[in-house]
Amino acid sequence: MEVFSEVTPGKSLGKVNGKLTLGETIADNGGLKSSYRAYKELLKTKPSKYTEDTGDKMFFVSFAHSWCSKGTDARLQAQLLNVHPPNKYRVNGAVQNSDTFARTFKCAPNAPMNPAKKCYLWE
Repeated sequence: MEVFSEVTPGKSLGKVNGKLTLGETIADNGGLKSSYRAYKELLKTKPSKYTEDTGDKMFFVSFAHSWCSKGTDARLQAQLLNVHPPNKYRVNGAVQNSDTFARTFKCAPNAPMNPAKKCYLWE
C-alpha cells in the first residue's frame, strides 16, 4: 500500500491512493500468480515450441501488453480517484512482487523491478 501511495503517474498530477487501490492491487498480484500457475499446468499437456525461458518471458510480456494504453492527463488524473491504479503501476506492481519475473528477466537484487521488499499473499 505504501509503495502505491508514493507513485506519481505522468506529470505531477498527484499520487496514487494506496488505500483506495489496495483491493485491486491484491487482485492484480493474485491474478498474475494464478495465471502463471495455469500457464505452467497447460504446458504439461500442451508443450511449448519455445524454450522454458523464452516461454516465460512471453508470458510476462503478454501480461504487460494486456494493460497497454496511452491516456491523456485528464484520464490519468481521473484514475487517481479510481480503485484501479494506472495501468503502468498495475503491471509493475504485480511483477515487482514476482520472484519468477525477477528470475526470468535476470533482474539484479534490489533493482527497481526486483525490490528486496516484496508482498507475498499466497504461496
